[in-house]
Amino acid sequence: MAFINMYTYSSALHLQTRLVVLMPESVEAQDIPVLYLLHGGGGNSMSWMSHTSIQRYAEEKGIAVVLPAAGPSRWLDMKLGPAYGQYIAEELPQTIKRFFPKTSDKREHTYIGGLSMGGGGALHLAMLYPERYAAVCVLSTSSVIPLEHLRTIKGYPPPPGGEGAPSLPQIHLGVDDPDELKGTKYDVLHQSVRNIEEGKPLPRIFHAVGTEDHAFEVGLALRRHFTSLEGNPYRYEFYTEHAAHTWDFWDKYIAKFISTLP
Repeated sequence: MAFINMYTYSSALHLQTRLVVLMPESVEAQDIPVLYLLHGGGGNSMSWMSHTSIQRYAEEKGIAVVLPAAGPSRWLDMKLGPAYGQYIAEELPQTIKRFFPKTSDKREHTYIGGLSMGGGGALHLAMLYPERYAAVCVLSTSSVIPLEHLRTIKGYPPPPGGEGAPSLPQIHLGVDDPDELKGTKYDVLHQSVRNIEEGKPLPRIFHAVGTEDHAFEVGLALRRHFTSLEGNPYRYEFYTEHAAHTWDFWDKYIAKFISTLP
């Protein structure tokens, strides 16, 4: 498995940003599947590499894994910051295809996933751009509009600029409480139904969260929503066990998700 550390300029972000790419060396064919794997809050493009066996799982499956970096962005187009949603869903796949032409840019070979903040970002992007992803892996996330009031850890970190500066929700989304965006494109529940009504292709959702995780109640609410949709159009799968917000849990379930890929 090749390990490539890259710095590329992003027009969407207006800055040079780091990428880590894991590329199978034993795969001869074209159309190598690609998993875009997002880190959590406080993480970086090496987090998955440092704490899990993602390299081995990807090599065994014969898929490429792209590990971008975003900082505390929620992986969306920020109100007072870079357009990470546009970068991940639109620009980054073009960058990967340009540098690694054997990778596939077909929907059926493209997946997205993440943990915590990254899990929320992956789910939001899969709902905003359902035509781009065949499957999404959502691990231990409470960053889900309009369900964030359910998480057991309340509040947000102090404003990065200090007292009186914009809060993180204001920086990210322009509101004091992200759940104020209920009914908008940032509302995962609303957008998931809208995708069905508009006849869009729907990604399969793989969702796991531990019972001792602060995101567990958010996870249960997500499960209720997606299992209530007639015919399970997102082919939603839910997994849980006695576990907290830990790398042991994420390592286990990213391996399980990858094992379910075609």
